[in-house]
Amino acid sequence: MRIRTEPMSAAPRADALTWILKPNPVVLAAIWLFVVAHFAGRWVTLGDAFNDTDDAMRLVEVRDFLAGQGWFDLHQYRLDPPADRPMHWSRFVDLPIALIIRLADLFVSIDTAEKVALHLWPTLVLIPVLVAARRIACRIGGDWSALPALYLTATCAPVIGQFVPGRIDHHNVQIALTLWLIVAALEPASRRRGVALAMISAVMMAVGMETLPFVGFAAALVAHRWITADDGDEAVAYGLALAGATLAMMVATLPPAEWLRGACDALSANYVALAVVGGLGLAAGARVSPDGRGVRIAYVAAIGAAALFAFALPQPMCLRGPFGEILPEVRTVWLDEVTEVKPWHVFFSAHRVDGLVALMMPILGSAAAFRLAREPEVRAAPAFWFLVAALLLTTAIGLAQIRTMIYADMFALVLVAAVIGLLAGRSEAAGRSATVVVLAGTVLASSSLATFALGRIAPASWKTDDAVHSAASTAGEGAAAPADADCTKLSNWSAVARLPPGLVAAEINLGPTILAATAHSVVTAPYHRMQRGILDADRMMRSEPDAALAAIDARGVDLVAICTVSRAAAVDRASHPDSLIARLMDGRIPARLEEVVGDGPIRAFRIRPATAIAEMRGSLTFR
Repeated sequence: MRIRTEPMSAAPRADALTWILKPNPVVLAAIWLFVVAHFAGRWVTLGDAFNDTDDAMRLVEVRDFLAGQGWFDLHQYRLDPPADRPMHWSRFVDLPIALIIRLADLFVSIDTAEKVALHLWPTLVLIPVLVAARRIACRIGGDWSALPALYLTATCAPVIGQFVPGRIDHHNVQIALTLWLIVAALEPASRRRGVALAMISAVMMAVGMETLPFVGFAAALVAHRWITADDGDEAVAYGLALAGATLAMMVATLPPAEWLRGACDALSANYVALAVVGGLGLAAGARVSPDGRGVRIAYVAAIGAAALFAFALPQPMCLRGPFGEILPEVRTVWLDEVTEVKPWHVFFSAHRVDGLVALMMPILGSAAAFRLAREPEVRAAPAFWFLVAALLLTTAIGLAQIRTMIYADMFALVLVAAVIGLLAGRSEAAGRSATVVVLAGTVLASSSLATFALGRIAPASWKTDDAVHSAASTAGEGAAAPADADCTKLSNWSAVARLPPGLVAAEINLGPTILAATAHSVVTAPYHRMQRGILDADRMMRSEPDAALAAIDARGVDLVAICTVSRAAAVDRASHPDSLIARLMDGRIPARLEEVVGDGPIRAFRIRPATAIAEMRGSLTFR
């Protein structure tokens, strides 16, 4: 059943602003162009400064792809060499970026072509997000919800931060796919809806596993329809399409050698088994359609258990989640310190204004959901509860890991927009101005207004250096802090780039920058599959010189690089005052290290062979 709460008998008013406030492609285009124009100033720094390490790493991956690295080969051969595991990212995100670069390269230099792709791709992904947000809000709250949905999306800093020029990581693509999954869920139950939900779910799994809970919600929605309505057509279509589409995604993105190998963090045998057993099992049950709701519930439970068992067979550790394969020591030395996986209260302690704003929209969204649930037609629609469940789950996870709050904000703002549209429709039906309700509600619910107001009234102690940065600014696994901008600026590594290519040891967040700026290889970068490199780099940088040099020799490192304004390095210097990185930061350079780059914030040191030092000492003793 199509959700629509606006009174069907209400005649539209002839307000001059009505054409703006209701669904209008011109307005959508205008808001998109406003966002693009707002971030136009980023063109100057595109390709030199990145939002975080993931964007730099994505560019490295795309460059390798354009240079001839195979579609199925996702190894980063200069990262933790010799590379034994591929990256867990998807070529589906690399492909459009690579196509834009290749097309632009026909007309401009390759450097400019990369800047064109960095500017165009994230802003192009914003278009389907705006369309989906408007569509969801209007389906629930009526046509008056159109402008609030567009405006709240465009002004919600954590959300729009995923679509700024340069943001070429996969999070914006995942947001778009998730919203369109909800759009499909709001359609009337049918075979067509079942196929749409299955196809979108399969693509979501191929892009990344962060959105896996929403894939589960879609499956639950289809199963609920079959159980309660005894209509198996949609479930049959969904189950067959899910199994087939997931297998197709595996064939399209994984080499045959990987088809039977399990992995927790990307499409693999685990997730293919889950989709195939669950999808075919649901389709078979719905095709037979046993009598009795209790029997169908028991059948769905049995199929769910069988699918979970099949999921665990290739790699049982995946039952612990996408990070199930991470070693405890890697969590200790790295993952537990990543900003995006810290709980909300830790983020709030450092960014109080942003922390409150990040939580404001989910609170408003929960209140909006409560108000919408009072409408009988809305309350009776399972798809509405899909959206509410997604909001509540992502809010709860966001309190434990701040990065998920972006999804909570997105779900919340469409619910808030729907309530504004609902109230505007009620006002119009009562003979009052819907325009006033739409405009007032949109402005008052805007997170940008909340940021401005809190910034004005917040105590001075709240206004830290990073107060202007939203939760979205740390979307990468190892996003660099704003104060580290000089460390991750590619042009600052030009002197290092002129050195003969070698293996570089550096702190973990510098890895992607070094790969993007130079021809060197790196011991480590902030990606959980490279556990050997993470542990080795920790020993090299945080150990005392003798132990650090032993680890350096064991890996055949040629250069050690540091950034003198790095916050992480400053923390390490304070916590490990006798470590190699602390000594280098203080200018206490061990004899085996020779400084070869010393201008600016970047310093690099060549490793002298131990035999050369022994010979030098012997000659000094002889004299």
